[in-house]
Amino acid sequence: MKRFDITFFFGPTPEYVVKDEVIAEMAASGITLAQLNHDTAVNKAALPIMAKYGIRADVGDPRISKIYWENDTAAADATVKEVVADYAAFDNIEGFDICDEPHSECFETLAAIVAAFKKYAPDKETVINLYPNYASPEQLRDVDYVTHLRRFAEVVKPHFISYDHYHFLGRDKQVAAIDDTVDERERMIRESVLSLEDRDIFFENMEDVRRVGLDHDLEQMLIVLLIEHGPYRNLTYAEILWEVNMCLAYGFHRLSYFTYWNPGEDPFWRWSNAMCNGDGSKCQHWYDVQDINGKIRPIGEVLFNTKSAGVFHVGTPEKGTTAFAGFGKLQAVSGGNAVVGCFEDGSYYIVNRDYQQPVTLTLTVDGDLTAFDGSTFTPCGTVIDLPAGGGILLK
Repeated sequence: MKRFDITFFFGPTPEYVVKDEVIAEMAASGITLAQLNHDTAVNKAALPIMAKYGIRADVGDPRISKIYWENDTAAADATVKEVVADYAAFDNIEGFDICDEPHSECFETLAAIVAAFKKYAPDKETVINLYPNYASPEQLRDVDYVTHLRRFAEVVKPHFISYDHYHFLGRDKQVAAIDDTVDERERMIRESVLSLEDRDIFFENMEDVRRVGLDHDLEQMLIVLLIEHGPYRNLTYAEILWEVNMCLAYGFHRLSYFTYWNPGEDPFWRWSNAMCNGDGSKCQHWYDVQDINGKIRPIGEVLFNTKSAGVFHVGTPEKGTTAFAGFGKLQAVSGGNAVVGCFEDGSYYIVNRDYQQPVTLTLTVDGDLTAFDGSTFTPCGTVIDLPAGGGILLK
């Protein structure tokens, strides 16, 4: 990763992604990096419009997808060489989108694809998004989730680790039956979400990804829930803010929203409340995300230049986490549930772990304390008020 970026999974459909006004509104929402995953002609038509509005793209090309779906390792080198040459004229390509949620039996093919891109496009990234930790061993084709993460890092040698985790359930008390006509992969995905309570393994997932990323010197990205679908509820502003701020506290250098565009009609998922509807009209979440992006982007840019040194929890324990007992010059935090992200440059990102109520935290520090106001650090006191899901960057 070259900078702190804000992106999405599932963007405008082919007829809309080539419209000037659609890309202008994407930029206005605070999106800096687009997933562009259409046929080659549409991708090439959209790239100059994105460049006009300062948006870079990770391009998904059908020729690369074909290698992945057919597990055709032998075709990787020549096909990647062809694709890289075909897009050489576009200077706003950040990299190439390869696939979503692969199982481990695909890792050798993915390794060949990634190696070919490193050979023919050494200044570009590849994007491979992994399953969350509530995926079954059957989905992962691995004995457990951490084994899956480590195998991915060691075999594929990716540019970074990306995964999705959707935490907020309870949309309604009944979920549509799984259609027998869906393929095996989709059946397993649908079975994995048949719950109506918020998952309690969100932080455990972050801990595992952060640890494997640091062990293998790989940056991390989380695709956070945005769109209401299936059993996933319509998120409040504070719940979206909470997800985003946890990414920052854990030292993730990129975040992604699922989804920017409504994927369309589906009786099982019942998609609703993305950032934009299928006709391009804005949903409330477009305005929520625009406001959140404006607040967190300057913080993300500061934290991009440092590295996570530790993440700790204050208050009621969460699965897989470590209680805060002092780190550096920050000796204690009290007053409620919080997450304390500690960084190598001596900064701390503290987040209210409650996405329903504000919190007042009292800090014990050795020395003076400053808070980031969006442009610089200015002196502040040791009593910190945070809104629901809110965070503050301190030194």
